[in-house]
Amino acid sequence: MNDSNARVMTSIMYPSKMGKIMKPGKVVLVLSGRYAGRKAIVVKNYDEGTSEKPYGHAFVAGIDRYPRKVHKRMGKNKIHKRSKIKPFVKVVNYNHLMPTRYSVDFSFEKLSAKDLKDPAKRKKLRFNTRVRFEERYKSGKNKWFFQKLRF
Repeated sequence: MNDSNARVMTSIMYPSKMGKIMKPGKVVLVLSGRYAGRKAIVVKNYDEGTSEKPYGHAFVAGIDRYPRKVHKRMGKNKIHKRSKIKPFVKVVNYNHLMPTRYSVDFSFEKLSAKDLKDPAKRKKLRFNTRVRFEERYKSGKNKWFFQKLRF
């Protein structure tokens, strides 16, 4: 029995106990496509893939347009306008995501990847995501998540 055969047999007998990285709540960076360089949060992960997408992928919600800087001397109306966030919801291949060491405790119940196929449901999904992101932004939690990534 040569060395490579032994490795194959070992991997079959003792499957890898590697921990999963892409979990719901994990902050990731989108690496390619329209939203490249944007931060996103994994809502649901599909490590084994599905029948339509037989590869590892994740349903993510992220920020397309980040809120702008606000100062104390700005008026209420101006602060409100500058605090708007444009989100995106998307199913992305793991190859196009870079996980970070950060996780956030967002509750994304009622969000499902099936709703992305219907334009009306997709719009409602984006709206609900925007409301959640803006709530979190105004509460002052996870400030780093709502700042544009400079690179």
